[in-house]
Amino acid sequence: MKTPSSVLLIYNPGAMRGKVEKFLPKIKQRLSLRYNLIDCVAGESGQESEEIANKNASKYDIILSLGGDGTLHNVVNGVLKSNANPIVGVLPFGTCNDVATTLKMPKNLDKAIDAVLRLNTTLYDIAFDGTNYMVYSLAGGYLTDIPYKTKGKTKRKLGRFAYVLYGIKNMFKSNPLPLTITADGESFDGKFNFIMLINSIYSGGFKLNAGEDLHNNKIKLVLIKKSKGMASLFEFARLFMFGIKNVKKCKNTIIKDVSNIEIINHSNSAFSFDGEKEKFLKKTLKVKQALKFITN
Repeated sequence: MKTPSSVLLIYNPGAMRGKVEKFLPKIKQRLSLRYNLIDCVAGESGQESEEIANKNASKYDIILSLGGDGTLHNVVNGVLKSNANPIVGVLPFGTCNDVATTLKMPKNLDKAIDAVLRLNTTLYDIAFDGTNYMVYSLAGGYLTDIPYKTKGKTKRKLGRFAYVLYGIKNMFKSNPLPLTITADGESFDGKFNFIMLINSIYSGGFKLNAGEDLHNNKIKLVLIKKSKGMASLFEFARLFMFGIKNVKKCKNTIIKDVSNIEIINHSNSAFSFDGEKEKFLKKTLKVKQALKFITN
């Protein structure tokens, strides 16, 4: 196997409170301790980050994403749509950095670069909907609009606390989703206050999926059915306080490990797809392939 020697860093210019370019010389200098070629390119938008990754995935041994989960989503989509096979890494400087935290990547710049220099890797399953790749999460219902409804300026200023403020403000708002779900041949039909597909240990900065094997050709499905009174709300709160394992026996909650899933969204309600807003009437997801990520 060829020894990795070239790195392309794709960065979100708004990362690091908009001062990321100030740190690029340091990043390049440190990476040059191991790698012969280091290039840095700004992705001014999600689409541009994807296009840069897609165009260059076959030219570099390592593609690094500097930003949050949204930037990483676009970089991964660009890489996988190129049919190339570089190693993917992340320098975590977004709001929650759920994938990076799952990979145990430090949020300190020097320590994160140390991990890239050590180049320990792990395989991470990625799901595909026929058009785009889901890196770690698809969610709908209760408070799942937080990532895309919280203003970018507020997120840069307050970080994860911006999500907390939005959650407190909208804590008791609920709009149940009428869904028909088929997961590995098993069907669920009705109204749900919350649905999540997750292949990550963290989501929204919360440790939801502790101990999960992220390379077993499965993703976790979590459903919380509409209930009378506040039961569903309490189960949702319990999920985010204590994790998925703690709600497995709850009356209104369904937990499944699945490889193939179809969601029919009868109300065309918005979902969060790797933190970005998406609307669909029908979506089919299949665990497609594993991607090699840098881990600490």
